[in-house]
Parts: sequence; C-alpha cells; structure tokens
Amino acid sequence: MSGCSRGGSRGVRIGRWAVAALAVLAVARPVWAADVETRDFAVLVAGKSAGEVHMTIHRQDDGTIYMRCDTDIKVNMLIGKYKYIYRGREEWKNHRLVRLDSSTDDNGKRYIVSAVAEPAGVRVKVNNVERMIKPEVWLTSYWCLPDAKLRNQTLPLLDADNGKLLEGRLTFAGTEKLRVAGQEVALNHYRLVGKVTVDLWYDGTERLVRQEWLEQGHRTILELMRVRR
Repeated sequence: MSGCSRGGSRGVRIGRWAVAALAVLAVARPVWAADVETRDFAVLVAGKSAGEVHMTIHRQDDGTIYMRCDTDIKVNMLIGKYKYIYRGREEWKNHRLVRLDSSTDDNGKRYIVSAVAEPAGVRVKVNNVERMIKPEVWLTSYWCLPDAKLRNQTLPLLDADNGKLLEGRLTFAGTEKLRVAGQEVALNHYRLVGKVTVDLWYDGTERLVRQEWLEQGHRTILELMRVRR
C-alpha cells in the first residue's frame, strides 16, 4: 500500500439517500477558485471493511492546490494483525509538486518524508537522508491525474509514505459507469503499470473516485462514499 491508499478501522456508512445524492452532485460539480472539499473513502481488503481515507482538497485563487490526507487501516489476517497510519500534506501548482510532508506508521515501521521543489528538481528527505529527483514526479496518493502530457508514457512516482522512487506507465482504459454512493456515474478509468500496478477511476474534475490493486495477494479497494463541502 502507498500514501493515501489506505484507510481506518471505522466503517463509512451512508445513512440517507439525500447524502448519496449530494455526493453524486459533488462528484460532477466543476472546480472553482477557493474551492474546498473533503472526500471520504472506504477501504476494503478481500471484501471486508478495513478502514478509511479522508482527502481534504483546497484550491486557492492563485491556482495553488493543497491536499491533506488522513489514513487509518487495521486488518486482521491469518498471519497476524496489520496496522497502517498515514498523515500527509501536499502542495501543487500548475500540475507540479511544490511540497510534500508526511508521517507514516506502517505496522511499526516509521517514516518521515519531506519533498520540496527547487530549480534543479525536487529535494526529497526520508528520515534525514536526502536526494534529488525529477521535477515532474507524481505521488502515489493518486488523488488527482497528472499533467496530460505525462500520461501514456512512463513517469516517475514518489511513494508518499516511505519516499521510495518508483515508475509506471499511466494509460487510459476507457470511460465506464460505476456505482458511486448508490448511483451510477460515468468515470474515466486509467491503469498504472510498472513497479506498481493500480487501476484508478477519476471523475470529470480529474479527482480520484475509486482505486483497486493487489496487496500481498489480497484485492484491495478504495471507494468514494461521500463528498463534503
């Protein structure tokens, strides 16, 4: 698992049809300046509820976008229990990463990651070890599609929770109708293949709605339950 692609032990429930309707409207709604929303996701591992992911996205008037991610996961497996806690904050402008700050507890393994854009690239520090990477890097939070010119080719990926540099090829798989908060919505399906293999679905604002991947042989799903404004 990587970055925001994990969630907490509490199940997300949609208590009323009105909430579901508002969620679908929010998915289709265009993004305006100074727009703020929180996307609440449920995490399923092998068909069972495993946690929550909450992404709060704040777009400022100058085009700067901040995304805060809070992820909590607890899984009881035959081989033992697994816990994952992630707290991250991203800053983007013109489809480029400006800054990342994250802290992660990956079942006892702890990481502190920071990344800051500089003229020569992005300076990444992981538990006080530094290196430079390419400026067009995409993060494994996957919350928003990368610049269109970086799609359909191999692009650099920075693992948001442990700072590892990966790569993958992102391709468009087609437009599909999926159920979101109880209603069918047309979504754009992308597939990322390389050192990681992930299926991703985005709405008309190019924001994440659904994610599927295999984690230690278990089918893992991140699905949008509601949008709060």
